Amino acid sequence: MDPLSVSIGFLIGTATGAAGTYYGNKYTDERRKKEIASSDNATLDKLWANHSELLAEMKSDMDNPAYFHHRDFWMLDSQWMFNHDGPYLVYHIDVHSSLEQQLNILESHGVILDVSDSSKNVKKFQFTELFVEFLRSKKI
Repeated sequence: MDPLSVSIGFLIGTATGAAGTYYGNKYTDERRKKEIASSDNATLDKLWANHSELLAEMKSDMDNPAYFHHRDFWMLDSQWMFNHDGPYLVYHIDVHSSLEQQLNILESHGVILDVSDSSKNVKKFQFTELFVEFLRSKKI
């Protein structure tokens, strides 16, 4: 075998291997993304079934144009005094049974985040974008 044939064979083999690896990884990544999205949708649907009253109120708030860009909300009792500038989202512990536990479940699934200030007596949470998109897309 002459060196030119060996070099060309080596280059073709390397290119074929690289292309195979690239396309294999590409399609595997796409499959994984679809599986994760499917898993996320199943989890969100299960959360909706288990916490429908609270999530329906959250959906209503997210569909309200006044709260279109709001992501933060507070957990309060309706008897408490709360001072905040401008419109804000609040869910009341005396309206929703076991609200704190429901919010802990939502937090454990990663759809909301606890962003409370440790120096304050009220709990503040934040919606994730994935959860906001889910709430807005949910048909009631």
